[in-house]
Amino acid sequence: MQWPSVEELNAMTLQVGLVGNDGIVLASDRLFQPYEYQTRSVSRGSKFLSGAGVICCCSGDSLAEQSAYGVRDYDWTAVVSSDVEANQSALRQIGNTAFRNMQTQFGTVRNVVSKVLVVLHEDQLWLLDATVHNGCTARLVPDRQVTGDIGNTCRYFMNKYANFSNLRPVSELISLAAYTILAAGEENPYGVGGLEIYVIPTHKPPILLSAAQEQELEIWFKEAAESIRDRLLHPFDYAGANANHNL
Repeated sequence: MQWPSVEELNAMTLQVGLVGNDGIVLASDRLFQPYEYQTRSVSRGSKFLSGAGVICCCSGDSLAEQSAYGVRDYDWTAVVSSDVEANQSALRQIGNTAFRNMQTQFGTVRNVVSKVLVVLHEDQLWLLDATVHNGCTARLVPDRQVTGDIGNTCRYFMNKYANFSNLRPVSELISLAAYTILAAGEENPYGVGGLEIYVIPTHKPPILLSAAQEQELEIWFKEAAESIRDRLLHPFDYAGANANHNL
């Protein structure tokens, strides 16, 4: 089996979480590139896992994946939603257990940025970070989080426009999440591709956007990208301005 490099593993997905004032938006690409028998196979599918009171997606290697399965299978109904410390402790325990299982199975665990975005109890966005082996951290995300391709410059859109997202309704955050994922795919089609979005209204069942809605967002993205390009390449009369300055 040919193992991908750390850089490749970290560039094989992009996922964003946005907290609004009436819910949470969780978005991911759909591109899978498993390595088997010294070859890379490419396919598309869902990267989300869902269980009772939880939805999550992961970025990184098998450690992140096993942590995500642990999050999905955990009995979150036994944890009081308002008990932040209990939720944090449960997430850290899940990550550390996944690490110990991987270590037992393979002997060593590679140093890969391994993260899981988690929506708990339909109103909390968490980041489980399993990068520090056997010392996993978990924190409650107040507004926005990006995981996956650490070198992708499309993170800029989240850094620039998601400020105070927690003051906005989720209806205003869906397009930003979609634009970030789709633009990341244009920059790195080798590692990021496709779009899938969950909207989790506060204390209501989650809504998975339909294929038709995703297609609508993809069309909108192309139009928005063309508009931005036209504005950025708008001619500027530097000669005329310089002539007036010299008068």
